[in-house]
Amino acid sequence: MMRRGIMFFDPEKQDWKIWIGQQEYETFTGMTFEIRIQNRYYEACFEKDYHEWFVTLEDDVAFTLRMVEVYKVRIL
Repeated sequence: MMRRGIMFFDPEKQDWKIWIGQQEYETFTGMTFEIRIQNRYYEACFEKDYHEWFVTLEDDVAFTLRMVEVYKVRIL
């Protein structure tokens, strides 16, 4: 079952976190989830290259995550 939450950058730990309800989850390279862009969810893979975090959508398009944004996500 997919669970909805948010993904945001934690400046104290210098890492991305996912919150679902009251539960915090760690992110890791290679993690798969769905990210919402303009009212549609896309399959995504979380990746890191040096100090730049990005996601690859549906094995095709990659984009850099902005540390000031909060992203809506779904995970299993």
